[in-house]
Amino acid sequence: MTKEKIRKTFDVFRSNPGKGIITVIEKDNIIAGYSILINFWSNEFGGNILFVDELYIKKEFRGQSIATDFIRYLSENRSEETVALQLQVTPENIKARRLYERLGFKLHKNDTLVLDI
Repeated sequence: MTKEKIRKTFDVFRSNPGKGIITVIEKDNIIAGYSILINFWSNEFGGNILFVDELYIKKEFRGQSIATDFIRYLSENRSEETVALQLQVTPENIKARRLYERLGFKLHKNDTLVLDI
């Protein structure tokens, strides 16, 4: 990740609020992490998908159910049009994958392919 990409994300969201939101996650009034959320329509799912583009919890706050509570909050407080939460996890991040599976996330039938242009 580069400072340039982070700045661009802030700038795009500031000028186009419908593209996404950056959410600060706090515990006891201390910043514990952040999340970048993207909302988009999916024909396949027949509604909006709330894509968790990034979910980061600082090391000193991990293991305190902060990510679990955040995902549950998103699920319970979603808009009526939102039919699913979606995220990606790197294969090496076994701990995060187990967390997401415990929360009910399932591996989707389709692989994600990317063409950098």
